[in-house]
Amino acid sequence: MARKRLNSLEKTELVALVKNIMELSDDNKLFVRSSLADAGDIEVEKYKKKISRALSFNLRTMRYWDFKEAKRILRYLEKATDDAMVLADVYVHTVMEGRKITETIGDLEERDYISMEDFYENAIKWALILEKQGHDISRLRDELYQVRLGARDIGWGYSDVLLEIWTEYFGDKNEL
Repeated sequence: MARKRLNSLEKTELVALVKNIMELSDDNKLFVRSSLADAGDIEVEKYKKKISRALSFNLRTMRYWDFKEAKRILRYLEKATDDAMVLADVYVHTVMEGRKITETIGDLEERDYISMEDFYENAIKWALILEKQGHDISRLRDELYQVRLGARDIGWGYSDVLLEIWTEYFGDKNEL
């Protein structure tokens, strides 16, 4: 029923609907803008700030990081664009933010490690898509390698999984 109604909307009604959706929240506004923007116009820094906030400790509220929120933000971004440059950049940023958590806190819950492993694998996948498109991924690859090295001796087999992911996509365990 809703699809039928949506298909019957005039251009002005559709524009008004999108405008109302954007006014509901900053997330909606960012999503709609990103969905309609050219790749170069996507507000990458806003996504990175949201990820940084989600993966930091908030002294005011005494709340720890929120991996579910980080996943939600990344899902929004993936729906808004398929630009590999944008997605690789934001995923690598997410991995680097996760690295800060492990360096500061040390040991996390297993579910948090699993989230970070997923972010790591997705970052590598998007970086490799970029490479296939002819882009230089040396900076991204170096940052991902540093995350893997920094994960040594961190609990729940986290470093082992990162090594497995690295080896699966890049080959040699020690190669950079």
